[in-house]
Amino acid sequence: MEHTFQLRAEWSSRDTPHPKRGFTRDILIQADGPGELQGSAARAFHGDTSRWNPEQLLLAALAECHILSYLFVAGQEKLAVSHIEVGGELLLSHDLKEGGQVASAVLRPQVWLDEATHDQDPQAYQRAGELHETAHQQCFVARSVNFPVAIKPVTTGEPKRKSPQFTTRLGAPIALRPPRPAKKPVSVTGATGSPAVEQRSFYDQVGGHETFAKLARVFYEQVATDPEFRALYPEEDLGPAEARLRMFLEQYWGGPTTYSQQRGHPRLRKRHMPFEIGPQERDTWLKYMKVAVKSLDLAPLQEETLWDYLERAAHAMQNRS
Repeated sequence: MEHTFQLRAEWSSRDTPHPKRGFTRDILIQADGPGELQGSAARAFHGDTSRWNPEQLLLAALAECHILSYLFVAGQEKLAVSHIEVGGELLLSHDLKEGGQVASAVLRPQVWLDEATHDQDPQAYQRAGELHETAHQQCFVARSVNFPVAIKPVTTGEPKRKSPQFTTRLGAPIALRPPRPAKKPVSVTGATGSPAVEQRSFYDQVGGHETFAKLARVFYEQVATDPEFRALYPEEDLGPAEARLRMFLEQYWGGPTTYSQQRGHPRLRKRHMPFEIGPQERDTWLKYMKVAVKSLDLAPLQEETLWDYLERAAHAMQNRS
């Protein structure tokens, strides 16, 4: 028996045909029945975090398939299931030279049984836990992927629980534990409902204060040796400018909020309006910043993420042609 599934994915540019950089990653996915799904790339690849990225959709397919397979095998075993949650994490391995691929995924399913079932059969939860492997073996999606999918059931000992909380943080209502406070860009992972997986901010991933202090220091060391570019900085001492750059980047990437505490809202364009910033000034800034970024010896994906932001910021600060 065979089944065919169809959908349509659509992308279009709001402006002229897309340039090498800066094109939108927004994609509209449509299918008869469910309607539209808003898609994009992951944040690390310049996408919109309010839309579903391909990695999240793949992880969602694995989680949904596991739930449906579990309900089927539980029915065969005459276990009355009242609620299921599946937390998941997907690891994407990416290299700028060789490309990337999904390396692995982990599903952490948790099952609640009907209260009467628990009362009648004290061993019901043990039986319920043992069914996850059978469900995994029957999941169409898990059987089709070429990367390992680990199943790590979460033990449940109580038949009763509160109703799940809901959020639309990832672009569609899904049952989740209370989400952690949002942080700035992190490594590429799928949505996870597991409290055991703590995603670190980009600030922490790249080494925290020392990394951003070095970035600002190396940048301004170059500025100091270029009289023409140095003239854009009215202060005799570049130290305060170096500190402001460091504090701003630390705050943006999930570190201390010292910048806002001392200076209020960043308002970068407004703060830079008194200075004439054209293509030459922009490119000089990028040239020195590129050297500073390279001095950090970051992992390829981290360097790409940081550089993409800095490049976009430089173009945004340009106020004359």
